[in-house]
Amino acid sequence: MTGTSKKRKFNFRALPLYIIFTAAILFFIVKLVNIQITGTDRYIKTMALTREREVAVQSLRGEIFDRNGTPLVKNEYTEDVMLDYQSLPTDQTELNETLSRIAAVITQSGRQVNTVMPVTGVYPHIAYDNEELSTQTAKNRMYRFLLYHNIRSDVGCLELYEQLLEDFGLLDGEGEHIYDPDTEDVIVRLRYSLDSTDFAPDNPYKIVGDTDLKLATAVLESGCRGVYIKKNYTRVICVPGVGSNVIGRVGKIPADRVGEYLAKGYSYDAVVGLSGAEAAFEDILRGEDGVTVYVEDTYGNVISSYVKKEPVPGKNIYLTIDIELQAEAERVLGEQIRKVAAAGRASGMEDNGEKADSGALTVLSAKTGQVLALASYPTYDLSTFSEDYASLAADPAKPLFDRCLSGTYQPGSTFKLATTIAALMSGTITTDTRIYDSWKYTYYSDYQPTCWRAGGHGELDLIDAIGVSCNYYFYEVGRLTGIETMNRYCRMLGLGDYTGVELPENKGVLASPEYKESMNKTWVPGDTLQAAIGQSDNSFNPLQLSSYIAAAVNGGTRYKATVLLKTCNYSGGEEQFNAPQVLGTAEISQTAVSAVKRGMKRSKELTSTTKYYQFPIGSKTGTAQTSKTNNNAVLVAFAPYDDPEITLSCVIENGASGVNAAAPVLNTISYYFGLDANGNPLPENKD
Repeated sequence: MTGTSKKRKFNFRALPLYIIFTAAILFFIVKLVNIQITGTDRYIKTMALTREREVAVQSLRGEIFDRNGTPLVKNEYTEDVMLDYQSLPTDQTELNETLSRIAAVITQSGRQVNTVMPVTGVYPHIAYDNEELSTQTAKNRMYRFLLYHNIRSDVGCLELYEQLLEDFGLLDGEGEHIYDPDTEDVIVRLRYSLDSTDFAPDNPYKIVGDTDLKLATAVLESGCRGVYIKKNYTRVICVPGVGSNVIGRVGKIPADRVGEYLAKGYSYDAVVGLSGAEAAFEDILRGEDGVTVYVEDTYGNVISSYVKKEPVPGKNIYLTIDIELQAEAERVLGEQIRKVAAAGRASGMEDNGEKADSGALTVLSAKTGQVLALASYPTYDLSTFSEDYASLAADPAKPLFDRCLSGTYQPGSTFKLATTIAALMSGTITTDTRIYDSWKYTYYSDYQPTCWRAGGHGELDLIDAIGVSCNYYFYEVGRLTGIETMNRYCRMLGLGDYTGVELPENKGVLASPEYKESMNKTWVPGDTLQAAIGQSDNSFNPLQLSSYIAAAVNGGTRYKATVLLKTCNYSGGEEQFNAPQVLGTAEISQTAVSAVKRGMKRSKELTSTTKYYQFPIGSKTGTAQTSKTNNNAVLVAFAPYDDPEITLSCVIENGASGVNAAAPVLNTISYYFGLDANGNPLPENKD
């Protein structure tokens, strides 16, 4: 039919197909939206049922060697069993069961679970451990625990324990004990430990340390939630008892510095340097911790793990210290101090050295400022520091006190060398200036000090005045030079200033009107006389004395003192040497240098304890008065005479006379240069 159209009829038999097709399209649209927008795909759901736990992987701390490559501190690797705060069950019953299973694995291996609860015995026969509770750490933990659990501070031991049985869910509905006595005891002690030691996400708890492979494997295979193995290391002291004050120790971050270290990226339980080189070179030694991520299901089971960040080992450091020279310096210093004390007691004379019990000996490179030895007596053993700490801290001789750097002493007549330089450089005197010593110095009517030698020394020139250590001569030289000029040169030589060494040091005091004024006292002319001979307020650490002598005999260059020779990465490559640094240059003429050296040579030749020593050196004694009856023994030296390589200083507290400080210095020089006790070359070995 032309001009007409046929209207199609709807096929109801195809309706089911339309519905299925439309539904399929809608399903995929919804699925697509679900994946791209709402993120609830079944894979995402699966991921939502897991969580990732990050665990810090401790980096290897750099090791420490002496200048010759002798190991001083090495790493010994261990593995610790740790409890993780976030993975442990929160349900009481599950937590108790988990702790009991972990403890069982540990005890079955023959190891003991680490707990800190100050209680002895097993319930009900228990009591507080009063010895443990006498420590401040245990007291703080107990206080924190009782406060957290809202328990009164005077609670009795049995009452506390029974309350914890109830609070920790260790009793059933009938009040009966759920576990056997031993298991119950370890659960209570562990839960006390967790609650009293700031157990937190960033502070895991070490349940047992230094595990072997067998125990580590057993722990991992136990399937317990919240437990993992942490690779760790401990510091091993390779030369116990030697150089302890220089090497230093490591430990947990001090409580008052936690925030500071956390801000630098340290973990809460990090090990850091606390003293000595370990602390001074912390940034070099520490390295960077890595991160391992553990993927766990809702039950705390580890599904997988991966390394998010590899740890970067710290660098090794080589100290300028010669550990064999250090050991010898410590030996001869201690030996001499004991001899001085014994001789003083035997003399029957009061204050004749019988009180000598401590001192210091330093050895410094005159050409670089490198510290070769820092012997402080008495000393201690780093390898047993923790066990010995109580007795060390209580020892009146203060073995933990570093006398080389933190101790300050009047220099006595060793200061006359600085006075010499100031007087010569200012034109006040020449090496030929002669002064008559009549014993009593009478320039001032109200203050008339005397020379140490009764009757005086008569007429002397400068070199002889240094040699016999004439006080009268230097009273006059000091008065003529004036305190301002003297101190200007003393500062150039580093007296009363830091040596620059990386370890903590006391810079001491350079006597001056300004310092006197700061002490609310008035400087008087007599103070200048006393300052000129190393008395008054003058007080320096022993390393300063070695540094000052080095500048005086090397032509005026004051090098920064250092105990760091070089650093290198853990594999031994990429060495970086610590180049000598000049802190300042003193204005010293060759005439002044020569005068100091000649004066010290004359002093060596005239002093009973040094005049027979054959090796060419210069030395100067000092007897520094500390009270009306007590004197410290002081001696400085350089060697060899023609081309000074090392300078030394020795102080013996209450050593009576400067000559008593000579033996340790001479013995150390002999050891350094390979000489016998008298300064002669050792016979050649013909074998």
